[in-house]
Amino acid sequence: MLAPVDNEAVVLTVLSDRFRLPLDQLTPGKVVLTEVAHPSMAARSFERHGGAVVGVAPAHAARLRELLDGPETVVTALKALAAELPGHMFSGIARTGVVIPAPAVAVTVLDAGDPRLPEWVRGHFVGEAWVVLEGGEVLSTAVLKRYDERLREISVGTAPSARGRGLARSVVAAAARSVLAEGRAVLYNHAVDNDASARVAESVGLHELGTYHAVVPDRRDAALYGEDDTAAERAGYGRRPEGSA
Repeated sequence: MLAPVDNEAVVLTVLSDRFRLPLDQLTPGKVVLTEVAHPSMAARSFERHGGAVVGVAPAHAARLRELLDGPETVVTALKALAAELPGHMFSGIARTGVVIPAPAVAVTVLDAGDPRLPEWVRGHFVGEAWVVLEGGEVLSTAVLKRYDERLREISVGTAPSARGRGLARSVVAAAARSVLAEGRAVLYNHAVDNDASARVAESVGLHELGTYHAVVPDRRDAALYGEDDTAAERAGYGRRPEGSA
């Protein structure tokens, strides 16, 4: 299992690659602006410990410099840029951890293609699905995004009729423990206003690492980078999962 500092370092390295941001330059109280194009993001940022690293396509760099005035202005600057382009801005919280409790209820491992799984899983994920079953029905599910060999991101959803029973905590814990046992880092993303997802993550030891923001041309693109409500819509599931999908 990775030590806490090593786990965080892996997560930050993967996020740096994914968002094309030099996160090794994060400095408390400062904003670092880098002109680096991204295939689907006009601009993006990651905030941690009061500092921020912001990446922007060269075509928009001059305007973003005009809008930025310290770490506290990152969100308003990106919102303004999104409005001008026009585009869609989304934000999320990245979480990780290594001390994960055992599931409180029985968890079964299924293949992610199992027909009993909800539509937001089938056809969108591969590998294992950690589930709570009751009478043959899947009540809560955790699955993994596989960015590369270093890290796995957990996505979770619970059937509306089964919420409030702590089932999401158990499947998330089971999935996280499996990832960590393989020697990989674990990531859990959720929208900044998804309080239910935040409670699930905190309850199993997945603590806040930082906050990310991104400006994309189309709202649907946000699902590829962790905006959980658009992922639900793209999957036709009709609800917001408790983690990114």
